[in-house]
Amino acid sequence: MKTLKIYSLLLLFITLAGCKDYLEEENKSNIIAEDYYKTQEGYEKLINAAYSTLRNVYAYTGTSSAYMFSAGTDMYVEGRTGDQPKSLSEYRNLNPDDPYVLSFYTNLYKSIQICNTALYFNANTAESANLPVRKGEMQFLRAYYYFLLVQTFGGVPLVTDRTTTPQSEFTRTPAEEVYAFIISEMNAALELVPETSSQYGRVTKRAIRHYLAKVHLTRGYESYGTAQDFQTAAQFADAAINSQKLTTSFEDLFYPGNERDPEILFSIQFDATSLPTATTGGNGQGNFFGPYQGGQGAVQGYPWRNYALVPTMYTFDTFTENDARFDATFMVYHYARYYDYYDKRSERANLTIRFYYKPKWDTRTAEQWKAEDPARRNTATVIPYSLAWESSQRTVADNASPTVKKFDDPKSQFSVGNGSSSRDLFLARLGETYLIAAEAYLKAGNTGLAAERVNEVRRRAAKPGRTAQMVVGAGDMNINFILDERARELVGEFHRWFDLKRTGTLIERTRTLNRDIKTNWFDQGVNPFIGPDGQAKILRPIPTAALDLNNADVTQNPGY
Repeated sequence: MKTLKIYSLLLLFITLAGCKDYLEEENKSNIIAEDYYKTQEGYEKLINAAYSTLRNVYAYTGTSSAYMFSAGTDMYVEGRTGDQPKSLSEYRNLNPDDPYVLSFYTNLYKSIQICNTALYFNANTAESANLPVRKGEMQFLRAYYYFLLVQTFGGVPLVTDRTTTPQSEFTRTPAEEVYAFIISEMNAALELVPETSSQYGRVTKRAIRHYLAKVHLTRGYESYGTAQDFQTAAQFADAAINSQKLTTSFEDLFYPGNERDPEILFSIQFDATSLPTATTGGNGQGNFFGPYQGGQGAVQGYPWRNYALVPTMYTFDTFTENDARFDATFMVYHYARYYDYYDKRSERANLTIRFYYKPKWDTRTAEQWKAEDPARRNTATVIPYSLAWESSQRTVADNASPTVKKFDDPKSQFSVGNGSSSRDLFLARLGETYLIAAEAYLKAGNTGLAAERVNEVRRRAAKPGRTAQMVVGAGDMNINFILDERARELVGEFHRWFDLKRTGTLIERTRTLNRDIKTNWFDQGVNPFIGPDGQAKILRPIPTAALDLNNADVTQNPGY
């Protein structure tokens, strides 16, 4: 069996830093950890530190993990700045020395070790009235991290013990066994955590059921998966749904301040009081998925965008005029001050429009549109639907394409290159649970139930009076439709690379829908996925830093 060394991943110093509400932590560096973690106070701080590791895994600064989740897919392409790493967005130069891959790998194992430490003290010396519940929370969180690892890298070392000294090597566990571990741990956690928690943000049974559905769904596509995985995924998804309908409008679901909507099953918690400074350490999700708007946001009231993960034409094209999610996802009307959209919500009908991103179904000319309301529209810049919306490094203008507004935080400070938002980052929400159920039923051969689950999502998405046009039938169900529906529902939500990898469509959909990969393939005659060994780069490479510390004969992933 092959072995890996985990490049100093298990030499951890647990820095306790967290957030308001349930993640209240303080630095206890003057107290010996062995003694402190035995106390109820110390153990709860350790649990909170484990929750805080979610921030590191989804970190914005430095080698941002956003690219690991979103780059090189059918939905996002390189924008004007070129900040998006070509290794991840085009695959051609992806190799084991990639710093983004190393950072992701390292942060996951650091986070796992904090979970291992929390589980060690739970089983040995910790004092807490909530030990069984805390054990379940940590089992789930550790399993969730392994789920990210196995999807990204395939077989990985299963490290389940607390480590306090340097380790020289770890066995690389086959992916099939990693999945078995994840499912076993999540099922064990399901028995320990409550249905709901009075402390918002803690792991609950519904969150675990959502992820058990997703794990079984993902394993079902693998060679060692079975048809029963899809049946089980559908059952867990329906249990997580628990007959709850999607009653919050899509616009309101993502409206700033609504982070605790009943549809949110699990999220990463942020709070302004927990950030290192007003302009650093926050949720940086909103910094992606749109164009740079200029450098005067602090004065003129608009967010900073890094112009890197720009939506592709496919992303824009997948919406129709019947779908309210287009206007709820993109800032179609940009007022004189961008944040007036939120700060002057009740006054929008009277606000002067600065930019109008005219969708493909609006057949009016710019002059006709302006003539309908000249007082508000005459000075507007109309940017009609065109290939120019898919910005590139040749794009000159700011604001050249519609920006994704779902993650806007009008209370955050303008911050170039940093995360300053204190909005929560949604990891699991009910709309996706319905789509997981739909995909599972499709793969299980029940297209009727697949259509029913999809239609719950589409009914919520329908514009007033357009529900009939949005409802689909069993005959419409296929994997491409499911992926298109996930695209419409989940723009910017850090799922897409895993969606394409899971469904075996990564190469085909990027080859035809991603401008930069298509250019490599057709204009230059290069299949960017094929590595020096002649195999496709579907998995990410095991970092060189991890391999070099191993004296054993270690096998790299195919394609590298």
